[in-house]
Amino acid sequence: MRGYLVRLDKELLELGAVELNPEIDRLYSGKDTIEFINIKNEIRKLNINREEKLIQGRGIIGLFRPYSSEHVFFDVLADGRIRISQFDDSIKNYIDKDFNDHEGVEHVTHVLGSLCSLRQGEEKWFELYDHAGTFVSGAKEDDLVSLSHLRDVQMFQYQIKTVKAVLGRFRGRVLLCDEVGLGKTIEAGIAMMEYLMKGLIKKILILVPPSLIDQWYYEMKRKFNQDFIRADDPEFKNKGDQAWEFYPKVIASISTAKRKNNADIISKVQYDLVIVDEAHHLKNRKTLAWQFVNSLSKKYIFLLTATPVQNNLEEIYNLITLLKPGQLKTFSYFKKNFIGDREGLEAKNVNSLRRLLADVMIRNKRSDVDIKFTKRAAVTYTSDLLPQEKKLYDEISSFVRKRYNDSSRGLTRFVLKSLQEEMGSSFRALAGTLEKLISNHEMDDIDTEMMKGFLKDANNIISESLIPETKLTRLMKIIDGFGDKLVVFTKYIATQEYIAGYLKKQGIEIAQFHGGLRRKDKEAQIKLFRESARVLVSTESGGEGRNLQFCNGLVNYDLPWNPMAIEQRIGRIHRVGQQRDVFVFNLAAANTLEHYILELLDRKINMFELVVGEVDMILGDIEDEADFSELVMNAWINSLDHSTMEQQMEIIGQKLIENKKQYQRVKELDEKLFADSFEISKAGG
Repeated sequence: MRGYLVRLDKELLELGAVELNPEIDRLYSGKDTIEFINIKNEIRKLNINREEKLIQGRGIIGLFRPYSSEHVFFDVLADGRIRISQFDDSIKNYIDKDFNDHEGVEHVTHVLGSLCSLRQGEEKWFELYDHAGTFVSGAKEDDLVSLSHLRDVQMFQYQIKTVKAVLGRFRGRVLLCDEVGLGKTIEAGIAMMEYLMKGLIKKILILVPPSLIDQWYYEMKRKFNQDFIRADDPEFKNKGDQAWEFYPKVIASISTAKRKNNADIISKVQYDLVIVDEAHHLKNRKTLAWQFVNSLSKKYIFLLTATPVQNNLEEIYNLITLLKPGQLKTFSYFKKNFIGDREGLEAKNVNSLRRLLADVMIRNKRSDVDIKFTKRAAVTYTSDLLPQEKKLYDEISSFVRKRYNDSSRGLTRFVLKSLQEEMGSSFRALAGTLEKLISNHEMDDIDTEMMKGFLKDANNIISESLIPETKLTRLMKIIDGFGDKLVVFTKYIATQEYIAGYLKKQGIEIAQFHGGLRRKDKEAQIKLFRESARVLVSTESGGEGRNLQFCNGLVNYDLPWNPMAIEQRIGRIHRVGQQRDVFVFNLAAANTLEHYILELLDRKINMFELVVGEVDMILGDIEDEADFSELVMNAWINSLDHSTMEQQMEIIGQKLIENKKQYQRVKELDEKLFADSFEISKAGG
């Protein structure tokens, strides 16, 4: 008889499933069902769901009901059935069976007792057990032991070869430069898991742009089962300066981490692994960001970027120097031997440079990998606000313009910006914020009365409207015309409830998803959407890290002001593994700020037709200098009429066009410098 310790997730069990232990999966590799016996001698035949890595079947909840522990033992019997044993009982059984001498029993009992006394829901003991299992699995040195522990990860051969190269030839210091959309995050995550499971790392710092914090946090949690803490989490902030040392796994924006008060503390911490996403933001070694990353004490470092060169060849020199100082010698040597023109966009001695880069860099290209990429198309529907809606929109916009550069107490720029954004979603979203502001005693009497007037008008629009918002009627037409599943995104819970209520009245089966749901409720809503619901109404925080490729239609009911946030929404369905072309429907009211943003992004850079990931490349230094949403907000504030607003947006648009042209030039250099030179098979596969 052989036993396996298994985590019993109570929330997952309520959904009729338990996690499939990797060892059990291997042991029963040729079977689709397993017969289980519990402590009451009740017998159930359960199904193995290898796609979801779950054990499921009728009667599973009752079968496991007698067990109160967070972990149980699966004892494999001689006849192939599995007996489910209590955690503590099985320990005693194994001691009695395997040790005859009294001294041995005492020693093992003492050790196991000590382990179990580290109780945090028995998690410490389970981690030790799970970790030990990786050393007895009989894996060869270059085998990847973490693959069976991943969730919702579709692996490709080039990614497996890439991870093996990172761990082997590159020894954990590498520039991952796959072309956009090929899954650099997955490669970095798997390499991280290999180091974790082999006991080579404990302390990890992930540095990303602010707009990608949510995405990394949810992907690490869902796909890799790793609990990172965000540097903007109140729990992290409450620890003060000690937080960076206290927490073993941290995700932070590089803009936060590089601040002097943080950088001085972080540079004293010894990290086992540092991961930097969108590493092209470290292209200039004279910046604080580059100097900060260079100052970190780190055993391993992964730099991720699809464009190692954005403006000139000096940038690749700066990135390589972070990984392996001296690899390209001094910059004067590099410039003399490898840069062929003043602009730094012409390379010479290309073959020699390629050989040097191949020691620290992996680049998979779309043309060389076994992935089908689908197209995407977008349609924008513009509608007119109803007269009473337009009147309130204009009044609040005028108020925001007057107050934005002269914020009074209780009305910060953040609050004023929120009012403007909420109107672009729905007046129900606006009303909730107005109610909170009125109860804020820090506002003066004049502003309080203004907020009361706005709230009264908003409530009149909500209660007196006999017809739904024009965006809602347009949404219904899209649902009817599309004829397949759709994800409808909104930023606000109030708008989500409004949309959901309306669609239910129209007889549309829906699922609802937002960040406040418990895990079991999230799983249930995704399951409902996958199986029968026509529409998933979701907020951004709800959709992060979820596999929704079974759907190929998306509606932006409201519009984030940052293009990267729009891209992340689309990325929920348009990603590796999507088999169909993707359709995006954008809704906006005429002459609103959202309408101007859509016009800008669609007309100037054809954003909705770009390859996944190219938006960030085109934003480039615009995002380095200021948040895109701040740029458009400032344009709005400084425009008293539509003509001025169009002029302001034209200025931003021209910068985007210049960036897009520069990106095309960089792609040409990229093709010359990196084409056919970094096959993974050569890199250590």
